Amino acid sequence: MSMATTDVPQAERIRLRRMVLLDAPAVSALSGELGYPTETARMIARLAAILDREDHAAFVATRGDAILGWGHAFVCQFVESDAFVEIGGLVVGEAARGQGVGSKLVEAIAGWARTQGVAEVRVRSNIKRGRAHAFYKSRGFVETKAQLVFARPLLQPAHDEASDGTA
Repeated sequence: MSMATTDVPQAERIRLRRMVLLDAPAVSALSGELGYPTETARMIARLAAILDREDHAAFVATRGDAILGWGHAFVCQFVESDAFVEIGGLVVGEAARGQGVGSKLVEAIAGWARTQGVAEVRVRSNIKRGRAHAFYKSRGFVETKAQLVFARPLLQPAHDEASDGTA
């Protein structure tokens, strides 16, 4: 027999709220679970750059004081297409998966996207993440294309001057 939502004790309910800088250690740890390890200091710098922007939204899902997952989205505007919101990242900790946390985060992002006046939410997902693909498809997302992502580093790594033949 399952309990109705109203019968779940307050401390056990999943709640959503906007992300704050103090969430950086938990957000960093969850990012590591997804394969993107980040030191807390770097996460604080990233969050400081986006949390106050009106074209970005970041949410955390909590149970009591524990952060179970997070989602970040931003408005994209390109010359060739109408504006849309893209989910930049969505992570649910392994121990909280399958409990509706990801769905709540997606719905929070979709609600925020509506306030931005866009007609679509998009998400990119690594080709290796089959579980994530199934998750998004079951929530109404439709695969629209496959693509490659290219990156061009702009900062050259420091090198030993003696090793390049110049003195």
